[in-house]
Amino acid sequence: MAKKTKPAAQYPARKQLSKKEAEARQKRILLAFGIVTVALVVLVLAFGYYQEYVVKPSQPVAIVNGKSITRRDYQALVMYERYQMASTLGSIQSQLAMLDPTAEDQQFLVQYLQQQQQQLQMQAAAIPSQALEEMIDDELIRQEAARRGLQVTAEELQSEIETQFGYERNPPTPTPTPITATETITVTPTPTQAPMTEEQFQTNYNEYVVALRKNVKFSEAAFRRLFESSLYRTKLQEALGQEVPTTAEQVHARHILVATEEEAKKVVERLEAGESFEALAKELSTDTSNKDEGGDLGWFGRGTMVTEFEDAAFALQPGQTSDPVQTSYGYHIIYMIERDANRPLDEDTLAQKRSSALEDWLTTQRSAEGVQRLWTSADAPE
Repeated sequence: MAKKTKPAAQYPARKQLSKKEAEARQKRILLAFGIVTVALVVLVLAFGYYQEYVVKPSQPVAIVNGKSITRRDYQALVMYERYQMASTLGSIQSQLAMLDPTAEDQQFLVQYLQQQQQQLQMQAAAIPSQALEEMIDDELIRQEAARRGLQVTAEELQSEIETQFGYERNPPTPTPTPITATETITVTPTPTQAPMTEEQFQTNYNEYVVALRKNVKFSEAAFRRLFESSLYRTKLQEALGQEVPTTAEQVHARHILVATEEEAKKVVERLEAGESFEALAKELSTDTSNKDEGGDLGWFGRGTMVTEFEDAAFALQPGQTSDPVQTSYGYHIIYMIERDANRPLDEDTLAQKRSSALEDWLTTQRSAEGVQRLWTSADAPE
């Protein structure tokens, strides 16, 4: 019996095999390319997100003695102050809507509110740069307070917030006004407004904090920091005020003020001819505030008069008379009566110097080498 022959095995041709391998390899390459492309896109997006929401907000807009003021905190304050400004402008607009500008008895109030509105609108444009300077001042004050050991306690902070919201934790006990039997009551008593309760304060405070967080993304911690900054400012103001010297170099002088240089030269000629300074001041001076006292300016220290006048006055010795001195007021002839290198300041001058002590200190510190302003208009939120 003849053997059956097995059919030959069907193997793909070498050409077909090469084609399938090439197609598979191409698919693998395309898949790998797609994966790499997606990965690159994700990386680019992640890098952009990181730059926009991590790096940029952390970049400093200013550095104060090594301490950075971040873009994030700066933008938060700008948004908060814009929110406050918009609230104030809205309140003014509501008041104006209730008034009749044609009514004579309301015209003054309408004009006043309109002026306030215009001023606030102008101030709104300056908020971005003003906020930066406020933050620099705040950091300068905090650093100086720390150096002096000044602290704001949690109790002080809470009390300040409560007061600003109109809540008095320990309100003063009202003292009744005694009424004698002979007095006739002719006015209907006005009911006294009930003081805010702690519950009302908490409600008002929480609602406001929620509104800030919702409308301008301003955190409660940032809001409380504003009150803390105010307290540090007050404490440093008081400390610097106590360090203001109570005495200073002062001079006692007279002056004659005239309008032109020619008039001033004629005054000098008459003085050289022997006429009385006091008499000429009464006759010729245009300074009505002291001409009747013979031009007597009393005692004054440096920083009181305009620079040109002050420089000329302090250059004189008792008994000397200056040449004509030109200022924005006109031409002055100054006579030095006496001077004292260490004269006690009067109460008004001392109070004024103490009041301006913090601002004077800040003026110096703002331009110090340790304060770097890196801010540009692009840092302001839209």
